Amino acid sequence: MTTTQALGARLRHLRKSRQLTLSDLASLSGVAVSTISKIENGALSPTLDKVLRLAEGLDLTIGQLIGDDKSEKSSPNSRFAPSRDGDGVVIDTKNYVYRYLCGELTNKRMVPIHARIKASSIKEFGPLEKHGGEEFLVVIDGEVVVHSEFYAPVRLGPGESIYLDSTMGHAYVNAGDRDAEVFCICTEPLRVSKDSEAESDRLEIN
Repeated sequence: MTTTQALGARLRHLRKSRQLTLSDLASLSGVAVSTISKIENGALSPTLDKVLRLAEGLDLTIGQLIGDDKSEKSSPNSRFAPSRDGDGVVIDTKNYVYRYLCGELTNKRMVPIHARIKASSIKEFGPLEKHGGEEFLVVIDGEVVVHSEFYAPVRLGPGESIYLDSTMGHAYVNAGDRDAEVFCICTEPLRVSKDSEAESDRLEIN
């Protein structure tokens, strides 16, 4: 089973375990029914924004969505997870090859990603992507042009980096003669816990 097929099977398992239909998950996540169906059937590799939306729709972190049921459940301050060359969950999409690192840690506050950038023009890339949280990207090899919804494009070379609000439309495009290699850290979208919601409601009532 490929990584794409494994992720699709896990997404279907998680959806059905919550007794959600495809339409239910589409409403909760904002991802089209047809797209969810293709992901579950292993016919489509989801981009990061789709993974984040689906995780949010299922009230999960990315680690919980792409991890497995045997992943750690220890408290955040006891974590120690080396990642070796070749480790990680690989998802190959049209524009990027994502390698999600430390997938065994399910409740991470940030998502480390080692990636290759394939798209060589914004036309080839397509619509800008956006998702919750913030992200920091550093170029390891090659050159990258960062396109965004509100700013002029920025060109980055090896060792150069950028920090941006992920809710702003953005795209990383390869500007060299080979795929660029980058490392990116994304934060999980802020989630309001049920306890926080209850406390907020209590304060409003009082």
